[in-house]
Amino acid sequence: MTLACFISAGSRVPPARRVISRLSRWLAAGCIAALATAGCLPETPRPAAGEMRLVSTAPHLTECVCAVGAADLLVGRTESCDYPPEIVAAVPVTGRFAIPWLEPLLAVRPTHMLETVLADTTITDRMTALGVNVTHVPCARLAEIPGALRQIGALTGHPEKGMALAAQIERGLAAAREQAPAQPARRALLLLAPDMPITASRRTFVSELMELAGARNISADTEPDYYHISLESVIRHDPDLILCLFEHKARDPHTLFNSRPGWKTLRAVRTKRVYTVPDLNTASRPGPRVLQGLAQFQEILALDARQTLPQ
Repeated sequence: MTLACFISAGSRVPPARRVISRLSRWLAAGCIAALATAGCLPETPRPAAGEMRLVSTAPHLTECVCAVGAADLLVGRTESCDYPPEIVAAVPVTGRFAIPWLEPLLAVRPTHMLETVLADTTITDRMTALGVNVTHVPCARLAEIPGALRQIGALTGHPEKGMALAAQIERGLAAAREQAPAQPARRALLLLAPDMPITASRRTFVSELMELAGARNISADTEPDYYHISLESVIRHDPDLILCLFEHKARDPHTLFNSRPGWKTLRAVRTKRVYTVPDLNTASRPGPRVLQGLAQFQEILALDARQTLPQ
């Protein structure tokens, strides 16, 4: 879910539609501000002096807030936020990934909004004008996760927990680097959708995680973070294995490709080295469960190594 959201947040809209869309959103913001002033929004007690009320605009930020012990401060989340389930179920939905909905957001009377990326960069100014503090939390790369936990811990009054979690993750990542296999990394293709070849470049979090586990992404550094890779390019690279980061009904992910023209000629498909990551969220969200995501990639690559041992 999170990877699809990142792709959507970075999609391009034709200039004319962007102008109309932005104008509509600005008008909506003005109307909502007027409603808020008139007291016409659903009644929620106003924050007491010094009280913090957080809205998260991404699942990984919601997880970070909960991980540092500040779940009680959450008053809004995205429709994609699903962990921890027992906590987020009680938090109102105030938007989609990177797209806050103004009326539901203002209805919960937030004091702060957390963001890593926003689909509309003008949202920050609008929120600020409406009295909401927008806090940017860099957390899109592997190296940024510890800093994000420290930042959110300090912001919410839980600095010790934030620092402890950050240190734990840094130790885990350092240990993984020390244990990196000495042999040349297997070349892998990351696929993010079953019906079209969307992949991730080597700059993305999920690619960094996979490479730390011991597989090299066939994508180039120069490509966009997420992009459509042509079948010709896939055939030219002929990856050793394919890692699927999407949900599908097939018990054996190999069957998704063994009858497709072009795909069935790939080394990975012919040798049945096609794998699915069991828990997509821990593998695709740059947050406090990153070491669990890393462990999944490590387990898949260990399985692949056992299956490809000379007989």
